[in-house]
Amino acid sequence: MKARPVYKIFLGVFIFLIVFWSVAPLLWIFISSISERTELYSKPPHWIPDNPTLKAYKTVLITGESFRGGGGIAATDLLKKGIINSLIVAITTTFLVMFFAPLLGYAFSRLKFKGSQIFFYFIIGIIALPSWPVLIGLFSVFSDLHLLDSKIGLILLSFTFRLPFETWFMKGYFESVPGEIEDAARIDGCTRIQTLYKVSLQMVMPGLIAVSIVSFLSTWNMFSAPLVLTYTLKSKPLTVTMTEFIGQYFVHWDLMSAATMISIIPPLIIVIFFQKYIIEGLSAGAIK
Repeated sequence: MKARPVYKIFLGVFIFLIVFWSVAPLLWIFISSISERTELYSKPPHWIPDNPTLKAYKTVLITGESFRGGGGIAATDLLKKGIINSLIVAITTTFLVMFFAPLLGYAFSRLKFKGSQIFFYFIIGIIALPSWPVLIGLFSVFSDLHLLDSKIGLILLSFTFRLPFETWFMKGYFESVPGEIEDAARIDGCTRIQTLYKVSLQMVMPGLIAVSIVSFLSTWNMFSAPLVLTYTLKSKPLTVTMTEFIGQYFVHWDLMSAATMISIIPPLIIVIFFQKYIIEGLSAGAIK
């Protein structure tokens, strides 16, 4: 009985360390975004700014200070173009995944054809591919196909890498739908496609919403591939445009931190409003 309070203490300390490890970077970014630039280079670092200011947010949102690290481009233009590019790539990828993932998931869960298992495992194997070694070959392929520095190239890339994961989960969702329900719909005169869209898809809609949200968040946070495959503001997403705040002689930590906090807002809103679908949907798919 005496060991139980000790166990609770260790458990509490362990949970605190995990939470601190997760929250501390975000807290430090917020502190950096409201600190004077001189304080960010002081030693030891200031966890509490002496003179909190919103100057960095004003710079990236309103005044648009230009600097050498961004090639003389105003900070507001960097942020605006980055947000627009990220939204285009993330939204387009999400819609493509929402269309193709249910079709593939349904096919693998309901249609048994020769080599279906081998084909399924081949697609799932793409999930295990490491990113950086693959990017070396992708750079050459994108160059040959004239897809470098293009939003279409990023959309195709993100869609290709997201589709196997979402297909895997959609297969689990469809397998949770009793086959008798689909048989009843077929007896009533529905074709296979009508059964899919009018019956099965309606029953796995929470799962489809969950994988769509995860697809959007993953594409929004994509960094390594765009860093290698894009080089102008025509196609750079927000995660890459923020690296432009790195100057020749020092880093604009205040502007980068402010832009980072702004970039967190869209994913944060999505997670807050759709966390129920994310948790329930992914849990259902993972169980299957």
